[in-house]
Amino acid sequence: MVSVYDVGTRCWYPDEALGWIGVTVKSNTESAGKHVLEFVSETDEEQVFTVETTDLSEDNEKLPPLRNPPILEAAEDLTSLSYLNEPAVLHAIKVRYAQLNIYTYSGIVLIATNPFQRVDQLYSQDIIQAYAGKRRGELDPHLFAIAEDAYRYMKLDGKNQTIVVSGESGAGKTVSAKYIMRYFASVEEDSELEQNIGTEHKSDMSDVEKQILATNPIMEAFGNAKTTRNDNSSRFGKYLEILFDSKIAIIGARIRTYLLERSRLVFQPSTERNYHIFYQLLAGMNEDDKANLGLTTAEDYKYTNQGGKPVIEGVDDAKEFNITKDALSLIGINETRQFEIYKILAGLLHIGNIEIAATRNDANLASDEPNLVKACELLGIDPLNFSKWCTKKQITTRSEKIISNLNHKQALVARDSFAKYIYSALFDWLVDYVNADLCPPEVEAHIKSFIGVLDIYGFEHFEKNSFEQFCINYANEKLQQEFNQHVFKLEQEEYVKEEIEWSFIDFADNQPCINLIENRLGILALLDEESRLPAGNDQSWIEKMYQTLDKEPTNKVFKKPRFGQTKFIVSHYALDVSYDIDGFIEKNRDTVGEGHLDVMKNTTNELLQSVLAIIEKNAATLEAAQPQSKVRSIASKKPTLGSMFKNSLIELMKTIDSTNVHYIRCIKPNERKKAWEFDSLMVLSQLRACGVLETIRISCAGFPTRWSYVEFADRYHTLVHSDLWIKVMSGDTTQESVSELCNTILNQNIEDKGKYQLGNTKIFFKAGMLAHFEKLRSDKLHKSAVMIQKNMRKHYFRKKYLEIRDSHIQAQSLIRGHIKRAQIKRERENAAATLIQTSIRGHLVRKQVKETFDSIVVLQRSIRGLQARRNFTKLRSEKSALTIQNAWRGYTARRNYKKQLKSVVLIQSCFRRKLAVAEFKQLKADAKSVNKLKEVSYKLENKVIDLTQSLTTKIQDNKKLVTEITNLKNLLEQQSAAQEALKTREIEYNEKFDSKNVEHQQEIESLNRELENIKAEYTSAEQKIEQLTKEQAELRQEVERNIDELNKAKDALVKRDTIEVDLKSHIEQLKSEIANLQSQQLVVGNGVKARNISGKRHSSALAWNSPNSLDHNSNRPVSVIAVSHDEDANIDDINDELFKLLRDSRQLHREIVEGLLKGLKIPPSGVAADLTRKEVLFPARIIIIILSDMWRLGLTKESEEFLGEVLSSIQQIVSTLKDDDVIPNGAFWLSNTHELYSFVSYAQQTIIANDTLSHEMSEEEFDEYLKLVAVVKEDFESLSYNIYNMWMKKMEKDLEKKAVSAVVLSQSLPGFMAPENSPFLAKVFSPGIQYKMDDILSFFNSVYWSMKSYFIEHEVMNEVIIELLRFVDALCFNDLVMRRNFLSWKRGLQLNYNVTRLEEWCKGHEIQEGSAYLSHLLQAAKLLQLRKNTPDDIEIIYEICYALKPIQIQKLISQYYVADYETPIAPNVLQAVADKVKANDSTNGDDLFELVSTDGHFNDPFRTINLRPFSRVEAYVPAWLNLPVIRRIVELVAKNASVQEPSNEEEVETGEVNGIANGN
Repeated sequence: MVSVYDVGTRCWYPDEALGWIGVTVKSNTESAGKHVLEFVSETDEEQVFTVETTDLSEDNEKLPPLRNPPILEAAEDLTSLSYLNEPAVLHAIKVRYAQLNIYTYSGIVLIATNPFQRVDQLYSQDIIQAYAGKRRGELDPHLFAIAEDAYRYMKLDGKNQTIVVSGESGAGKTVSAKYIMRYFASVEEDSELEQNIGTEHKSDMSDVEKQILATNPIMEAFGNAKTTRNDNSSRFGKYLEILFDSKIAIIGARIRTYLLERSRLVFQPSTERNYHIFYQLLAGMNEDDKANLGLTTAEDYKYTNQGGKPVIEGVDDAKEFNITKDALSLIGINETRQFEIYKILAGLLHIGNIEIAATRNDANLASDEPNLVKACELLGIDPLNFSKWCTKKQITTRSEKIISNLNHKQALVARDSFAKYIYSALFDWLVDYVNADLCPPEVEAHIKSFIGVLDIYGFEHFEKNSFEQFCINYANEKLQQEFNQHVFKLEQEEYVKEEIEWSFIDFADNQPCINLIENRLGILALLDEESRLPAGNDQSWIEKMYQTLDKEPTNKVFKKPRFGQTKFIVSHYALDVSYDIDGFIEKNRDTVGEGHLDVMKNTTNELLQSVLAIIEKNAATLEAAQPQSKVRSIASKKPTLGSMFKNSLIELMKTIDSTNVHYIRCIKPNERKKAWEFDSLMVLSQLRACGVLETIRISCAGFPTRWSYVEFADRYHTLVHSDLWIKVMSGDTTQESVSELCNTILNQNIEDKGKYQLGNTKIFFKAGMLAHFEKLRSDKLHKSAVMIQKNMRKHYFRKKYLEIRDSHIQAQSLIRGHIKRAQIKRERENAAATLIQTSIRGHLVRKQVKETFDSIVVLQRSIRGLQARRNFTKLRSEKSALTIQNAWRGYTARRNYKKQLKSVVLIQSCFRRKLAVAEFKQLKADAKSVNKLKEVSYKLENKVIDLTQSLTTKIQDNKKLVTEITNLKNLLEQQSAAQEALKTREIEYNEKFDSKNVEHQQEIESLNRELENIKAEYTSAEQKIEQLTKEQAELRQEVERNIDELNKAKDALVKRDTIEVDLKSHIEQLKSEIANLQSQQLVVGNGVKARNISGKRHSSALAWNSPNSLDHNSNRPVSVIAVSHDEDANIDDINDELFKLLRDSRQLHREIVEGLLKGLKIPPSGVAADLTRKEVLFPARIIIIILSDMWRLGLTKESEEFLGEVLSSIQQIVSTLKDDDVIPNGAFWLSNTHELYSFVSYAQQTIIANDTLSHEMSEEEFDEYLKLVAVVKEDFESLSYNIYNMWMKKMEKDLEKKAVSAVVLSQSLPGFMAPENSPFLAKVFSPGIQYKMDDILSFFNSVYWSMKSYFIEHEVMNEVIIELLRFVDALCFNDLVMRRNFLSWKRGLQLNYNVTRLEEWCKGHEIQEGSAYLSHLLQAAKLLQLRKNTPDDIEIIYEICYALKPIQIQKLISQYYVADYETPIAPNVLQAVADKVKANDSTNGDDLFELVSTDGHFNDPFRTINLRPFSRVEAYVPAWLNLPVIRRIVELVAKNASVQEPSNEEEVETGEVNGIANGN
């Protein structure tokens, strides 16, 4: 290996102000056997340091520590640093902090540096979901990664987990623990995410999870306070166990607390505060309740005003009080019980204000002291006994009780001890209540595992350290020991797992310090012994410690100060801490006088009784846990605070040892709590105190750097000949081939085999080896670059030389050719001269002849042209004159005619206007005259009565004539019968005459005479019949005339009704005028009552029989199904049949649901689809026809059931759509639903606008009908909203699977393919499903043409496409900002190309400004392509990427992967970007992610567009649908409409005629 301290080597040099500064080796010389190194500061070149040494090895502690390569200086995991030294660790944390990265890994530890600023974007729900299911290292360091690790291990191994959050006050422990709890409460499982892709993330937590989070404000209010270091400092330790059942669901929680700082209740240093709850109570409680409790402001109470600053800047105590109240309610403490808690707190404040008078030797307190009386009233205790035991104490011996007086100081201590005792008990009661609420027995029975979050104080060392600091540092000693053992154990397990050779790692064990504290003769044992003695005091205790502990072997960790007898020094693992013994004994005793205990036990306050019972419960639990001993003294009955803390700490360590532990070390970067300020010395001391440097030291003792074979081969394969690694990359790459390549690289570049070890899956390196490989790699790249440059220059200059040589040869050839060409030219010129002379002479002669001939021709042509032009001009002038004359004469004639016509029209108009004005005035006067209206009405009624009487008379006469005609017909029949009889007799007579001719000859004459008489009678009868026939015809004509008169009377009656309705409407319009003119006016008489079609129909049928019921141009919904026009069709019969069919709901619902809706085959959509509206909207139109006729026939209940079936069926159909059916089917049903909504909306508008309908129906019927239509409209509106939301969610779910792969990962631009993160990884691990941009464009094409084919409005189409574009933009951008080692210049080109294709698609489909909805992706692509070398470049980036937030720009730049051929981004540039984020304080709370359907709900775009117009609703029933009932209903509806059309047309025509007549 080369020397590590060559000129140019970067190192660290110690500095008193900054800790360490960066320097570079300026010179390395050797003199007198010594190496003299000169170092120059990187920030100040005039600052030079000199070091002399005889050894240049890395182990020489005199030499400055080496710096890491730039690529590693801001490493996410400190253990990956090549040089693991103190300044390297500090610098890595500092650089990351300056770049707004507050989290850094150090092996198994997460270092969290407090930003002292709200960074909510780091803890949003999107960030939580980003870390869900991810292994540590896949994303940036984050406490969510630690939480996910714990969750995953618990889920896989079933082992309990613990997350230890530690750090000094103000480092952010409480906030970190709070966010970890929020993570467990709100994170979603992978299975949940798969079901809810594209929808809102889990925001509705279970009640248990809400209760767990509610414990935070409660514990903070009662256990946190403002200190000089922290505005929200936890003054107790807390271990929260989040409990899980067998299904890995949160079912409850348990809390254990440690060492509440009781002394804070009665004393607060300057600028500090008491516990938050007191200030919240005084600021947030209403005045009435405060008056009841006797409370005023914080300045009026000793317990709250000692710090001098009762208000924290930026904190609203009243608001926090409401949060605390809500949290208490959430865990089951009602307002009544809360008020009881406030009473106790108020009583404690009043106790603090009790004034105890001082005498010479003792103290005096009157029982009627105001504060004492109020405190005793609130606490329910006896003021007399309380005041007595504040000034006296009782000592119980075996034989008697001794009472003695207390001096003033002791009395104040007794008073404050009483208050501390109650507050401590109240705090324990709250913890116990929370545990009982969150972990009842039924929950405890189902506990399968838990994750514990330990929020405990970090190592503390102040100028004056007391009992609290001693206990805190004791706890940290125990935790540090467990931490060291855990780290060593993990290191050992890693080496065993990888099967490498290793030796035992020695690490600093702090067991001697722990023994010093907790042994039988340790500090705690001596403290307890002294505390149990009645006369025990601090001085006696310190003397015992000096005698017992200041000797072997404990004197290594216990030291006596050189001066003074009131302190002792303990050598902790972090540093030596000096403790002041003042108050140790009293704090450890933590006792209240027996008299005060009796006073408390006799309290009448029920809550205080419950609170005090907790003390006894905890003491009994502790006593039961201790081993039984035969001899127990009276003094040992009550445990001391130190022994209680020791026992609880032992229990905690047992719990931690039984779990898998994860560590979070919180760091406080500066003392002033200033945002983003980094104090290197302060951070360095905390790193030492929290054990991070010890972890690194343990790692350095072994093999701290570990790379997988694939990662190592990917980065360092260039260190061997290309034949070796090209063979691996081009062939079938396997794990074995990659391992062999790594072995070759190591063998060729490392001589000392002890510097690395080959494991099963990783390569382990000693410290510094990674920097060695980086130097080899950079040297190889430099040599390769020089070689490439050399060959490129050789190629360039050789090419230039060849070009010059070729130029010389070409120049020689050109010169020689020029000379020869000049000689030949002269000879050719001489020969040509003679030929030219001959040609010229001939040419001149021919030219002269030609010119003469041409001149003659031109002269002739000119003369002839002149003559022709003159003749043409003459003819044109004559024709123009004729044209002008004709035009003038026509003009004058037309002008005269128009003038006369205008005059005639004017005269006619004036005359007609005069007549019209007169007529209008007469009509207006008649219209205003009520008497005139009555007169017209009376005349019409009289005329009706006359016509009715005349009609009755005519009918009676007609009946008489009919009777007479019947009689005449009977007579005629008799005559016919007689004639027949005569004929029969004649035949008989003829027969007799033949047989008896002789006998009857004489009789012939008589018979002939008789016959003649009969003939005469017959003739007369025929004449009479003829006369009667004429009379019958006359009667028939008269009847016809009567019928015509009746029809005319009927028409007149209808016209009269129409006129009367018009008059009524006119009267209604003039009512306001009549009311102004006459104060009292009788209302015009009622009109003729409306006639119903059928007595059994609902009155709402009138609305659908009205010509204006749906639209001014339509009458009824009709069908395009062929209908037979039966002239004899009866409208009542049609309605009866319709009534029966629509009332049979079972058959109708079956056909609608199973046949029409579920059995439907939607017409295919696409570019080539040529669909008509009836082919798309026929389901909606069939439903419209059925619904409208149900309303028309009064089937209200049936219509509601029918609509319920339709709505639920359509919603179910859309909800079950999958795969390729989602887009077309969703668009189809969305269009049909809007058709239904438009119909109902038009119906509602028509009903409201139809005044006639409101007059014809009763008010109750009209309101009921209007309410029915409004409910139906609301149902269809809800259906449209639900369908649209389900459709959009399903499309986004499908799009989410494709978008990232297609837009972010796919590389469609040839020639600029970005390499994968590792060419070996792509070979070893096969990728999953890969989508391309063609898939995304096909998706959008499908959406667009489905909507267009199914007649969805253009505005809705735009809204859908825009929403999907926004989704793609946000989804892909959010994925982009979380990708590590991915963002590069080539990726920017590919991303820009992919997004541009989508933008071009938008332009081609009339989606305006598509780029505006893809702005984040486009600007992210531009950011990746722009230069980032100087702060000016950053300013340009901010101007171009205006849509990106500063935090997003900072994240993208910090994640940018610098290729080998690019200049690395300078630290000052990264700092400038981070400063931009810090400067934007108002927007610093912005989320890092873009919103991806944060609420999961979309506004229905159909509500913002116009309704679809309705002229005629045509029902198209496809032939393949087997729907006999629906077909019959449609046919009947169409027949009904065709029967009503003529009458409606006639009514319309009549109305139009009347309107014209009235207008004229």
